[in-house]
Amino acid sequence: MTTSTSSLITALPSATEPEETERSLVERAYEAILERVFDGRFLEGQVLSEVAVAVDLDMSRTPVHDALRVLALDGFVTQARNRRARVASFSADDLFEVFEMRKLLEGHAAELAAGRMDSRQLTPLRATAESLHQGLSARDWNQRWTDFDGEFHHAIAVASGNARLCTDIHRYRLLHRGINRFSTDAKSLRRALAEHEGILEALEARDQVEARERMVAHINAWQQFFTARFDEAKLKAGKGNSARL
Repeated sequence: MTTSTSSLITALPSATEPEETERSLVERAYEAILERVFDGRFLEGQVLSEVAVAVDLDMSRTPVHDALRVLALDGFVTQARNRRARVASFSADDLFEVFEMRKLLEGHAAELAAGRMDSRQLTPLRATAESLHQGLSARDWNQRWTDFDGEFHHAIAVASGNARLCTDIHRYRLLHRGINRFSTDAKSLRRALAEHEGILEALEARDQVEARERMVAHINAWQQFFTARFDEAKLKAGKGNSARL
């Protein structure tokens, strides 16, 4: 699979503007379809009917149509003119490359942001991180972590001051959210929180080199986590599909 570098501005919300309801639905459809690709519910080569997928996701056909178009740009489905979308081939190597792009983009954003962020941006992030750290046993911890993770990476991307970089980071973060839904565990999320706190320390110190290095190390840890689980998940999906035949 080759990931397209085409702009997604027409299909996805701006990385710096509030999301519109319909665009938010497109993102939700994108993530849900991607999750089903990764966990084997949608198999390589399978035809994806917009109507059937919309029923499965309990939403209208329009956001599903738009989500499939973006997934085609990103190489997760193939879609010839006037033909239904099919699930594309996707390997652990492709997944590895997604995280390589994130390291390049977000490492640079963290470096830029370290010279630009002040207490107005950093204090709320630090307060949320500390709240999560103190409330590890809370029932809603995972959802609160998910919200914070998005806010954290978005704030750094915006603070980079580079609108094009911010837009590309938003795109790869959307990919990550879809990937994130198929395999996570409490231990890895708590480790990620500690990594976020380390990045915050570098940002607060305005240490650009350390901010970049810590962001790259953080994304590298997730790269290893997901690539190690990807082939295992595909193998399980293949066995399950064979059992159904």
